[in-house]
Amino acid sequence: MNASLQTSNDTPPLRTLNPAPQRAFEVRVTLDGAPGPFATASAVAQYDVTNEAECGQKDELAGVFLSITSNETVALKRVSDTEYAGVVYVDGIVDEDYYGRGVCHWALTEARVVLQAGKDAADTRFVADLPAASVLGQGSRTRYFWNGYYPRAEMAGFREFGNADLASAQGRQAEDQREAFFSVTLAAREMTP
Repeated sequence: MNASLQTSNDTPPLRTLNPAPQRAFEVRVTLDGAPGPFATASAVAQYDVTNEAECGQKDELAGVFLSITSNETVALKRVSDTEYAGVVYVDGIVDEDYYGRGVCHWALTEARVVLQAGKDAADTRFVADLPAASVLGQGSRTRYFWNGYYPRAEMAGFREFGNADLASAQGRQAEDQREAFFSVTLAAREMTP
């Protein structure tokens, strides 16, 4: 999983966005028990080239073909105080011959959301994702986060990826401390054209 959002310092990959994508999925983000509001909610759809050895560039020093990844911004709309929704396109990037070595085939890897209590760079970034198989299968995934990292952990800009199940999350707390955690659930639903 590539857990970082693309920044302005990153060089964007050589790719062409699909001007008329056909397969759209609404990804809904639902918060449960959050210790406070989130001023910042951002999302990306990560796409990876599946055949970089046939179409990409080779790192001559390492002797390997470089992976080709693109994180495309997904506009999130606040539905309520505890819900956001955005649209992810499975066919968001055009398969083309980008490097003169053959057609690169792009595939959706995951949808990812990052939540922050405020706009300060020191605030904790709570990161939750939904793998492509779950998006395509119209499934969902829940992550549990410890409230103690809200609004910020001891380390500035800390990224918290949570736990897949509450029992694992409670490893640092007593079993009866459910209220010490909040959850973020991502769920996908295919949209009809």
